[in-house]
Amino acid sequence: MVLADQIFRNRANRAFCKVHGIRLSGPRLGRPPKETDRDVIRQERLDGARRNAMEGKFGEGKTSYGLDRTMARLKDSSQAYKLFVYH
Repeated sequence: MVLADQIFRNRANRAFCKVHGIRLSGPRLGRPPKETDRDVIRQERLDGARRNAMEGKFGEGKTSYGLDRTMARLKDSSQAYKLFVYH
C-alpha cells in the first residue's frame, strides 16, 4: 500500500502501481460513482487518517527541528551544500 498525496495519484503512477500489484490510496480518477460501497468508503477514510498522521510528522519536523530551512534537495547539490556550509 502507498499513501500518496493527490498530486502523485496521476495516471502514470496509478498504472505503475497496478502493474506491480501495489494498492494506491485515494479515490479513483474521473467522475465519482453514483453508488459507493461502505467498505470502500471506510478504507478511504482510514487511508486519509494515516496520510494525515504522516503529514503531521513532516510538519513537526519542519517547525520543531528546523527542516524547513533545508535548501539542498539533490544528492550532488546536498554534497556541495555540506562542503560550503561546514568548511
